[in-house]
Amino acid sequence: MIRLISAELFKLRRRRMTRILLYVLLGVLLLMALILLGIARLTQMDLGLPLAVPVALTVLSSLGTVLAVILTASAIGSEYSWRTIRTMLTASESRARLLGAKLISAITIILIGMVIGVAAGFVMTLITTAIGGQALDFDFATASYARDQFLQFWRVFYVMLPYISLAFLFSVIGRSAMPGIAMGIGLLFVEPIVSGFMRLAGGWIAEVPDFLLNRNANVITGLGELPFAFSSIPFDDAPSVAHAAIVLAVYSVASIALAFYLFRRRDLTG
Repeated sequence: MIRLISAELFKLRRRRMTRILLYVLLGVLLLMALILLGIARLTQMDLGLPLAVPVALTVLSSLGTVLAVILTASAIGSEYSWRTIRTMLTASESRARLLGAKLISAITIILIGMVIGVAAGFVMTLITTAIGGQALDFDFATASYARDQFLQFWRVFYVMLPYISLAFLFSVIGRSAMPGIAMGIGLLFVEPIVSGFMRLAGGWIAEVPDFLLNRNANVITGLGELPFAFSSIPFDDAPSVAHAAIVLAVYSVASIALAFYLFRRRDLTG
């Protein structure tokens, strides 16, 4: 299994797409750093360093999820497109181990990318703050601040998992990266619109969004009070934290379990 994971990590690291996704993330983080600098100049407030990590995590919770979906779907879907899936199976101990290695390697790369994103966001904000002539005040960097950002990092990763898992599942079902990408990104952007109409409909239909991804993801990320959050739900109208955590876990576990089941049972062409 370790050999398979190492091989998959090597392939993902060497792929141009992985680097492009990272460059996109870094570009957006640089843009956010420049925006913070502009706002700080207009308001004469210290909006740079204290918001560097929270803003980076905000970007990861939205754009980062999109990039993670693309990476994960491509990890399995590309093998079908390249017609190398049978070759890969002959070099692995079992189908389950091959699929597990792909999933683990994709998640590992995503976590590394998140760490790079947070670090890069802070460094970029540090540079723009210095360029803007503002004082580099680190009084905000307390133990409480570090703990809050550490917890928020894992909250963001937790809400990414259902989208990653669904992208993984639909790449297996569709035998291509495109169905997985379409499902993951489609849910991320279309579901809030559909949920809004459901809430307006009233009755039992209005309760359906409480069992979908968007509202529950916002409950988890909202615990860290991210600035410029990509969605806002009144706290008294949102599901409980326990409810949100369970719903997201069910989507993640069910999607991965079904992907493994289908991959083991179906006849692979290649």
